[in-house]
Amino acid sequence: MIEAAEILRRLVAVEGVTGCESGILAEAAALVDELGLAPVVSPDGVIVTLPGVAPGPTLLCCSHLDTVPAGDGWRTPPYAGAVVDGWLHGRGAVDARASCAAFLAVARHFAEAGLPRGRLVVALSIGEEGDDPSLPRLLDAIGPIDAGLVGEPTRMNIASSQRGLLVLELTARGPQGHAARTHGANAIHVLARDLVALETLRPPRAHPSLGRVKITPTRLQAGVADNMTAPVATALVDVRTTPAYETEELLALIREAVESTVAVRSDLWPPCETPPAHPLALAAKEALPQASVFASDAASDWAFLQRRGIPGLKLGPGDPTFSHAPDERIALRDFTAAVADLIRLTGQCLARLPAGKAHA
Repeated sequence: MIEAAEILRRLVAVEGVTGCESGILAEAAALVDELGLAPVVSPDGVIVTLPGVAPGPTLLCCSHLDTVPAGDGWRTPPYAGAVVDGWLHGRGAVDARASCAAFLAVARHFAEAGLPRGRLVVALSIGEEGDDPSLPRLLDAIGPIDAGLVGEPTRMNIASSQRGLLVLELTARGPQGHAARTHGANAIHVLARDLVALETLRPPRAHPSLGRVKITPTRLQAGVADNMTAPVATALVDVRTTPAYETEELLALIREAVESTVAVRSDLWPPCETPPAHPLALAAKEALPQASVFASDAASDWAFLQRRGIPGLKLGPGDPTFSHAPDERIALRDFTAAVADLIRLTGQCLARLPAGKAHA
């Protein structure tokens, strides 16, 4: 029998940077086969479905197999799956193959012990770290779902809400000409004023747990030559949203505050929230009484459940401070404990969630 830690080690030992995931998809499919779980494999990921003995709700456990590149600064090889002093090292050990491996271990447990009620679906997607997440296409293949657990490193604490991500492009224009003689609006000056305006913009409504909307410029581009005024100056702006505002409301506030034109580059990631009285949240607190409930600043695949009206929670093994960092690693003792927690949580969710309320 393959132990849960070995499932994780084998996943971490395969490179699977976003956009180049064929190898990790093949390894995940082979592992699921070895676990006797009958995978459904596609270019978008791997799906495992377990029917229960009695009718009931459908619970989705999803996470992503792709990772960011290894980068520099590693003291251990990033794709060797090395275990040193009880820690498993490698890119993806935390974000998010620990969750992928844990969900597979949960599925194997219920395949052997029997699922009393409902339906358990594990979906391992790709593309989450890039611009083409595959989870929406996997959701189309899965069909109706009542609730979801989204695997991301949280030290097994429970994110009951998370910020959304709205990416905007500001474009300022001005006359192009010789720097010594050109007069009139300078595109760089216009853009600079706008960035200062956004720094001081405070959308008034605050969310009870997520607080206020955060607006952060991340990229700037301007200029044709050293002695020429720029005809165009652009900035990318990262807006971390909350349920306190609809996207169009925020866009109206931002457009009113700046001279530049404002275009939406990405609005894939809406903010998410599951009320504390929801059966999913109650099940989580009962199954994991030691866990803290928090509001997450980072967007995740939970956004795609939110878009379909599927209640969700985000949690998983691993310390998020190791995500995307050199020497990414997870303590195997903590990972093993997390698997036991997730087995308990899954059982509690399927027992508590009402049947027949699935969302298409």
